[in-house]
Amino acid sequence: MDFIIGLPPSEGCGSIIVVVDRFSKYATFIPAPKDCTAEQAAGLFLKHVVKYWGVPGNIVSDRDPRFTGKFWTELFKLLGSYLSFSTSMHPQTDGQTERVNALLEAYLRHFVSASQRDWAKLLDVAQFSLNLQPNESTSRSPFELILGYRPTTPQDIGAGYTGANPAAYKFAKEWQEQADIAKSYLHKAAKRMKKWADKKRTPAEFTVGDLVLVKIYTQQKHKGLHKGLIRRYEGPFRIEKRIGKVAYKLELPPKLKKFHPVFHVSLLKPFQQDTEDPDRSSSKKAPIGVKVSYDREVEAILADRVVRRKHHPPSHHYLVKWKGLPDS
Repeated sequence: MDFIIGLPPSEGCGSIIVVVDRFSKYATFIPAPKDCTAEQAAGLFLKHVVKYWGVPGNIVSDRDPRFTGKFWTELFKLLGSYLSFSTSMHPQTDGQTERVNALLEAYLRHFVSASQRDWAKLLDVAQFSLNLQPNESTSRSPFELILGYRPTTPQDIGAGYTGANPAAYKFAKEWQEQADIAKSYLHKAAKRMKKWADKKRTPAEFTVGDLVLVKIYTQQKHKGLHKGLIRRYEGPFRIEKRIGKVAYKLELPPKLKKFHPVFHVSLLKPFQQDTEDPDRSSSKKAPIGVKVSYDREVEAILADRVVRRKHHPPSHHYLVKWKGLPDS
């Protein structure tokens, strides 16, 4: 489950909730308000997903505040669903939905009008078309795995197509056979993807108490324009707990509490301390996301203003009265 945001207004909506079934790969596209709250997202989820397929046993999503908030977590706890959130800076956890997001965005770019305000009308056709396509992992279309047959399309009716009418036993048996085949293909695809992923991955395991460095990605900006991602290692931090097979919970300092403390093993590397000069490994830079503190105490903010320049985001200026210094 994931959100596509930043879309132009269309029929009162400004975002899309994308839900993908992990087994059949069936995708559901739900138009949602621009600033969709957790309550609104839950209502749309119940209307478009639970009403047709029931309550899911497990939901995988990123750490969007709408998903990690108390309302969402408590609601699905009552419904009996287990919520699984991605680890910090590791979107591959929710990679299945991210891939569908990319396909949907490419589809909308091709078929949306020049004003780009009719994308909400295209979602139904996009969902129907995507779920008709055989998936590489299962070698079956999502419709075949869920319904047991390929639904009739307008093209089939125009060509005079008449579907077969098998007996109930044969129908149920073929449905079960397709599900079994899909399971085997999913297992095969998972092994194949693991094989290619392992070629670029260095196996690493840590124990509780080890000191590690964490790779953190930040957006580099210059005069208000994004210049791409920069990455650097922060730390060292002590491992507090192992989460599953490939994630670890770290003891982060108070200044980095805005980061979720669970990180994927691919973002960690062991910390090698210099025994001759321990201070050599200590970083002199301010931690990511923490502004450098001033050496003087602020007594009062006398005035503030917003400076606007063309092609630049607005900047805020403050007139500060420093404690212990004259007004000049």
